[in-house]
Amino acid sequence: MHAKPLRLKPGLFAMLAAMAGGLTIPGSLAFAQGPAAAATDQPTAGSLTVVAPRVLRNKAGPAWAQGAPIEVVSLAKTVSFADLDLTTSVGVDEFKKRIMYAALDACDQLEAQYPSNRYVLVPATQNCPDTTATQALIVAKEIIAAARAGTK
Repeated sequence: MHAKPLRLKPGLFAMLAAMAGGLTIPGSLAFAQGPAAAATDQPTAGSLTVVAPRVLRNKAGPAWAQGAPIEVVSLAKTVSFADLDLTTSVGVDEFKKRIMYAALDACDQLEAQYPSNRYVLVPATQNCPDTTATQALIVAKEIIAAARAGTK
């Protein structure tokens, strides 16, 4: 797995804020592999890019009191499933486990780079691992369905 921090354009703020709030948005399939794929190694056949979004505001210093700007950051991890048989429950379970671990790892790295003692989440109810895994599992579901359809 390869990770690289990425600062997204402000125009993506609304989409990420909705995702961070737990809302499902149209085009979430494209987002799960979209913006961060360009900043990381391009996914190959048999891989999925898991993107951990984080919307935050720096709370250090006087800028916080005056309303510091909101930043949108993300970190991407590539999860391989090339070695898995997605037509079996064992293969599917392993693929989902890899996605969950990648989501946790990406969120842990974001927390290390943007610690909550220095940054405040916007909204405060963001749950990085859940948001990240949920979006990646939507794409995984399509990949699994395609693998199963290919064996019929």
